[in-house]
Order: sequence, then structure tokens, then C-alpha cells
Amino acid sequence: MMKVTHKQVKEWLFLLPFFLYEDMVLSAIMLVLGFALLKYEKIDHAISDLDWREYLFFIYMFHMMFGERDFAYVGFEPLFITEIVIFALAVSYAKDLLKIRKTLFVYYLVVLIGLAFAFLYFPANKLDAIRDSFMLVYAIWVPIVYHVFRSEKHYDLFFVLLKLFIVLKAVSYFYEAVLILAGMRSLSFEGFRFGVGYIVPSLIVITIFLPLKYIDFKYKLVALVMIPAVFTMFHRSLFVGITLAIVLMFAIGSNITRRKIVTYGMVSLTLMIAFLFYYNSVVDVNLFQILETKTSLEEGNINYRFLSWQHVLDKFYEHYILGFGVGRPLFFSQYNIFYSTVEMTYFQIRDLEGNAQPHNSYLNMLARFGILLFPILMYAILKPLKKIPEFLNIKRKGGDHAYSKFLFLMAFLIIMYVWAFFNVVLEGPHHSFHFWLATGMILSFGRAGNFSKKYVRIRKTTPGS
Repeated sequence: MMKVTHKQVKEWLFLLPFFLYEDMVLSAIMLVLGFALLKYEKIDHAISDLDWREYLFFIYMFHMMFGERDFAYVGFEPLFITEIVIFALAVSYAKDLLKIRKTLFVYYLVVLIGLAFAFLYFPANKLDAIRDSFMLVYAIWVPIVYHVFRSEKHYDLFFVLLKLFIVLKAVSYFYEAVLILAGMRSLSFEGFRFGVGYIVPSLIVITIFLPLKYIDFKYKLVALVMIPAVFTMFHRSLFVGITLAIVLMFAIGSNITRRKIVTYGMVSLTLMIAFLFYYNSVVDVNLFQILETKTSLEEGNINYRFLSWQHVLDKFYEHYILGFGVGRPLFFSQYNIFYSTVEMTYFQIRDLEGNAQPHNSYLNMLARFGILLFPILMYAILKPLKKIPEFLNIKRKGGDHAYSKFLFLMAFLIIMYVWAFFNVVLEGPHHSFHFWLATGMILSFGRAGNFSKKYVRIRKTTPGS
């Protein structure tokens, strides 16, 4: 009789959450393939070495990044998996988190501001006040991430997990394509799997251009699948974010990084153009018409953002010092009609299939917390950028792995900056986690020893000693 070890249980549990948010057949495929990859790449050893708190964090991180919104809302409203995990990690790491470091002070301050606003507005607005305040309270992820990623081995685990992301995301896209070609699923106007995943496909594209030692040529070939996958999402903010991230990597990267950007950039462009013509010939969707529509300033999503931003700014002008507060929608839109005065809760608006989100996290914070607190919030958001000149001074020539990891994290952050400008990011549990994850990992990158040189001490001895 085969004995099931504790190590094997941890490996299977790491992959089982797929069944909570993915198609049953696809989940079974990814469970088996994922387990094989854990063994083949020896990731299982790194996972088995984690203590229970680190294990909880990494299993949450992996599935939050892979499943995004679908995983974030596993649970029972208003208590979802994010709140449970944050509470468990905050309590278990309480002793460490209470040792407030200077570099993290501003994030504790942001969390306290969020809690204070929730307390002040709760009597009038109840759960909606807590809901809005979470856009600041979620910043507690930064101290947690900073503590979890206290060692280089935790960064190495994060980057080796990119292999799972590359392979399993490719499998999920091919699975979707098979269902569409078999007539078992209809093709949406926006492309394959629209609304399921945005961030990980974008990060996979970034790995193509960097000399990361863990992502060898065979994984880069598989990663190329994400080029057409990201393209068929037709999400402008993704295109802008990826483009700016690549520009930043080219500007501050090593010569080998620049060569890879040029080489793989040409390959990616060729692949995307070829896919554009092929895709347009086999599906009943006019891609060129979609592209023309998506690049027009008259397109619906662009108009919605401009109009919603104007309503948010109007509220800011009315309450520019102390802010509009939390717990009440800044506006309400339904059937392309905007209402400035709203007497409904967020739950009532949702039930009416309306929209009350401005799709710009920065403007949302400005309007709600006022001009006095906004500089503190933006300082917390932009603080990781201070690491660029610091790490530029220790950049090594060629394709240094540590510096490539730093470039990847900066690209991750740039994508999140752009994403937050055009979407609802800091307000929700899924994308706010990505935002603060990148922030915390960059802040902890140097102190975790990623740039430390390794020395071998040679002692002089005498014969016979």
C-alpha cells in the first residue's frame, strides 16, 4: 500500500483550488499537468520547505494571480477568501508586523486612514463604508509581502512559479479554443477568455524579453502563445502598460536585455500580424473592424471613462479639502445615462445592473479622501520608484539574473500603475493584491539578499593539519 506523505499532500493542496473557479475538466487537466511540472522542475521541494503561513500566502498568491476575479470572490458575501487570508496572516505574523519598519510606515498610515474613514462613516453608510475603505486597507498587503519575501529563496520560488503560469495559461487558452472550434462555446466579441485573466498573461509576455535564468528557451516558446492571447483581449490599458514596461526595461536594462527586447519584439510582432490574418479568416468576427472601433475616441468604454471621470472630479471640487467620504457612490450610470445624485447602496446598484465605479483608482481616492490626504496616498503608491536609481548603481554588465528579476518586478508595477489609471484596481481584492504585491516585492528586494555577492572563504592550511 502506497503511503501518502505530508509533502505530497501539500503539493496536491497547492493545485486543488483550481476546482473552485475553473471548468471541472480544465481543472482536472491542470491538476495533473501542474503536479507533473512541480515534480519535473523540482518546485515541490521549495513548496514543502515553506512553513504553514508562507504556504498559505503562496497558495493564495498563485491562485489569485491565475484566477483573478473568479478566485477573489470565492466565499460568501460579504466575507470572501481575501479577508479570511489577510486576517489569518495578520494575526499569525502579528509579532513581526508590529515591528514597524521605517520603509513601511507610510503603508501602516494608509491602512489607519482607511480604518478611520470606515469608523467615521459606518453609522450612516454601514457595510458600504467598509467596502469603500478597503481601497486603503488592502495596503496591509505591503507589510505582509515585505515580511514573506524576506529571503532570496522566496523570490526564487515566485519566479520558478512563472513556469507553471506559462504552461497552464497556455493550456487554458488552447482548451478554450478547442471548445470554440467544436461549437461547445460561443466566441465573444472581445476575444478568447475575456474577463478571466489580464495580469498573468501580461506578465508572461514580459518574461519573453528578459534573460531570467529560470525561463529557458522552451518556456519562452510556450510564452509566445500569450502574444495573440493578450491581443485578442482588445484591452487598451494592457497594451499601454506592456508597452511602457518594455520601454522602461529597455531604458534601464543591460545590453543583453536590450538585444532580447529587439529580437523577441520582432518575433512577437511577426507572430501577432500572422495571427491577426489567420484569426480573422477562421472566425466569424471582423478583427479589423474591432481594431478600428477600439482605437476610436467615440468608442463606448472610452466615453464612459471620460464621463465618469468628470462626475468624480465634480464631486472632488465640491469636497476638495476633506473629501467626499466613503460609503456612498460618487455617481451612478445605467443604460449610458449618468446620475450625479445617488440614493442607492452599491448592492442595489449591482442588482439593477448599473455601474458606480469611475474606472480610475487615483481619481477615486482623490475625490473620497481629499487633497489633504491624497499626497500621502500617492507617496505610498510611488515609493517603489525610488528603488530604480538605487539599484541602477549596482547594475552588473550582461544578463545578471538578479537585475533581470528587478526589471520584471518594475515592469509588473508599471503595468499595475497603468491598469489602475483606467480600471477599478485598488478598490477590489483581486487587482489590489497584484498592485500591492509588486510594491512589497520591490521594497523588500534589496534587503532579501537578491543583489548580495556570494563568497567562498578559502582558509590557508599547512600539510597534515
